Amino acid sequence: MTRPVKRLLYLVHGAPSYYHEAAYSMLSLWRQPGGDAFEIVVVTDDPAPLRALIGDPPQLRYLVFPGEQRQCWQGSIGYVHRMKPNAFGWAIDQLDNTLDPVWAFIDSDTVFTNSPDAWFDAVAQGAVVLHAQEGTVDGNRSHSRSQRRLADTCAKHAVAVRGQVKRISGASAMWNSGVIGLRASQREILGETVALIDTLYPVVPIHTIEQVALSLILQDRQQPVKTCEDSVLHYHTFKEFRGDLARFFAHYAGASPDQLLQAWPEVDPVQRIVPKRAFNALPKWRRKLRRYFGGGWKPLPLPW
Repeated sequence: MTRPVKRLLYLVHGAPSYYHEAAYSMLSLWRQPGGDAFEIVVVTDDPAPLRALIGDPPQLRYLVFPGEQRQCWQGSIGYVHRMKPNAFGWAIDQLDNTLDPVWAFIDSDTVFTNSPDAWFDAVAQGAVVLHAQEGTVDGNRSHSRSQRRLADTCAKHAVAVRGQVKRISGASAMWNSGVIGLRASQREILGETVALIDTLYPVVPIHTIEQVALSLILQDRQQPVKTCEDSVLHYHTFKEFRGDLARFFAHYAGASPDQLLQAWPEVDPVQRIVPKRAFNALPKWRRKLRRYFGGGWKPLPLPW
């Protein structure tokens, strides 16, 4: 039996930090057994910065979108993360889908801590893979003002989901979409997610509405979902790592991919995130007290 093609997709545009993140994420994949067997597709408006960082390996291809495409993908609501499902669907349409390949959209602020083979196999068998399960609509209500706003809106208003007006249950599961794995034949999920974003964002204009919409679409479809947090670190709460990556790529400017792979562990975010996570695990009053006295948390030193 022919094994399906395995494709990882990155959407990279804008500030240099996003190119640093994507390059470092790809290097983390290539450090895993069999990591160089995966096709990598980069959707970008400018491939030059990434080529300058990691060269042009044979398993990587670029799909370049014109500048005006960005505005179209963000839509009249001007929501930047609306680009994600739109760019994902566009990339699927650009390539051969004869054998129903397995795709995984990978946020740039990720690193692979194990091979993705196991969860790619889960997608091949019919599951959709997302990064991690993150509570429920009601369960997350106390986490932030935006989550409270989402829960209140769902409690008060019915919305159109896949063509039917319905109430969104407070028990609806929420997933982090730092990874989205699906088959090309499941592409319709992405279009339905865009439609729900357009419904929700005008009334709940929160930063995470893209993954909220995707979570709700999958549940409405009764789609089995598996997670992959045991093999991917999504460091979206560790924005300080961008500074580490800038210094890493400046220090190794002109290095070959093999040299970068050798040096990769010098700024491993799995280790560098530990002090911040320990600080964030403290009770809120202790965090405030430490900040007041100039404590906060201290990053690990860099090796050079």
